[in-house]
Amino acid sequence: MKIKKLFCNRNIIRLPTVILGIYICLRYAAECTKGIENGILFCIEVLAPSLFLFMALSSYIVKCGFAQILAKPLGKLTRFLFRLPPIAASAILLSMIGGYPVGARIACMLYESGELSASEARKTACIAVCAGPGFLLNYVGRALIGSVEAGTVLLASQIIGMLLTGFIAGRLIPSKPEYSRRAVTDQASGNLLTESVESASRSIFQLCGMVVICSALIEVIATVSPSGIVTDIASAMVEITTGCDRMCGRYPLYLIAFFIGFGGISVHLQIYAGIGKLSLNKGLFFLCRIIQGIFTAAAAYILFMVFPIQQSVFNSTDAPLTFSGSATLAGSAALVLSSLCFLGNVHRLKLKRQYHN
Repeated sequence: MKIKKLFCNRNIIRLPTVILGIYICLRYAAECTKGIENGILFCIEVLAPSLFLFMALSSYIVKCGFAQILAKPLGKLTRFLFRLPPIAASAILLSMIGGYPVGARIACMLYESGELSASEARKTACIAVCAGPGFLLNYVGRALIGSVEAGTVLLASQIIGMLLTGFIAGRLIPSKPEYSRRAVTDQASGNLLTESVESASRSIFQLCGMVVICSALIEVIATVSPSGIVTDIASAMVEITTGCDRMCGRYPLYLIAFFIGFGGISVHLQIYAGIGKLSLNKGLFFLCRIIQGIFTAAAAYILFMVFPIQQSVFNSTDAPLTFSGSATLAGSAALVLSSLCFLGNVHRLKLKRQYHN
């Protein structure tokens, strides 16, 4: 019986992983040490300062019942697009503002408070995965590319990719409501601030642990990689912040947009940690991220043709940024339609500003 248990499907996958991990720790100890140092530094300087306050605030929003207020205006849209209850809109909306792991954490909290069933929370966690404006506008746009406009287009592409992926996932991923839900106010205790800070602290600690592991892995990949291109692509697949740092200025922006939509293995691990006791279907979650990456890249390809960024962002010439590639007619038509919807909203905002001026 024990032998059968040892050679079950999961252990067949886990055993080589353990052996490989031991080999990497022994063979590449110096690289792992350097990666861990870089990961800890990144957590202290970037991750914790940018996420902690927002995660504490989002926890407070859910615990005190404000999530229901956020969900009311978007209830019908959430049901139509994602086939989820209105309360899930708060997780999706806050993920657009707070960044990658926030949506999954809020989905878990809504499940723990009884506002979402387990299947609804899992579907929400699969959909509410989005890079925040701070990361795309300030870090990628201003710091790496040198253009806030480029960061804005990447943000718009990311939101389009998330909405299209959510539209598909909403119809393919089943979700079963539970009608014996508890009200959030029934669980509220006297000290919501303390509970919110405690919850955010646990979440940040878990997220930092995942980032440190991935940073060590990136250093090993850089050592054994046969070329710089492989290192750059692998880095973006593993940890999106390091990947953007290596790729910006050297690769087309729509390729960078793909990895932003995909999120990176580090983000996936952060979401698995943030989802708590809920067990996600990791294969389905990974597939959703691939689809989101493709949609985000295609949307960026179209939007950068509509709003070209000058080549002077990357070098001393002033030639417009050009793209090469191919796409299917049906896929392009669908993406053009979604992009036109976005452009229509931008046009209306411009007209409204002109009117007020």
